[in-house]
Amino acid sequence: MSCNTEVNIQILEPDQVLRLHSRFIGVDPKRMIILELGDDAQWQKAQSFLFIGQEVIVRIIRSNEPKANVLAFKSKIQRVERNLGYWLLIDYPEELQKVALRHQSRLPISLSSAIVPAKDKENSQKDKPLALGVLKDISIKGGAFISSGLNIILCGESYLLKVELSSQLDTELVPITIKNILPIEHDDEAFQYGFTINCSQAKAESIVHKLLMCHLLK
Repeated sequence: MSCNTEVNIQILEPDQVLRLHSRFIGVDPKRMIILELGDDAQWQKAQSFLFIGQEVIVRIIRSNEPKANVLAFKSKIQRVERNLGYWLLIDYPEELQKVALRHQSRLPISLSSAIVPAKDKENSQKDKPLALGVLKDISIKGGAFISSGLNIILCGESYLLKVELSSQLDTELVPITIKNILPIEHDDEAFQYGFTINCSQAKAESIVHKLLMCHLLK
């Protein structure tokens, strides 16, 4: 893996979600991974949580390689280095999750979700859901949402898919358009809502990476 590869760090705190952007610096195999210690507003906010033994989730995005993928793992902080360089040293992972980044392939996941009106995102966080259900698969192009019971979701209309991540404090709003509505076999009350994602490819990739890693690490 090359230096400067993009890295996302999540601090595991029960009452809030702290996400930090970093870069891969190097590795001491089986001992530690070295990441860049940032200095932006998010890093400043997280200073009190950067201590030895603090649990973190790390996602390393290797999108420029022929077989692009995302590596994800749980780890703990070993040391914060500010003398030899500005580095965050974390334990070498015992277990590694890897997800291939394919544009067309649908990947099965299971995340609690809701469809809400396609207003501005701030108001949509407060809106009453139009349908409650589960996000069952996802790709950079679209996915499938399953819900039971009557609702007013219409084919061809645009909505926001509100996906629960690590806790109810942390959600992802995904702009979508419903493309098809299909009954679920052996369940007379459930329907599958196929959708496309309505945003740039770069933004869609970022959303899908986050959802996949949340599913893998929950």
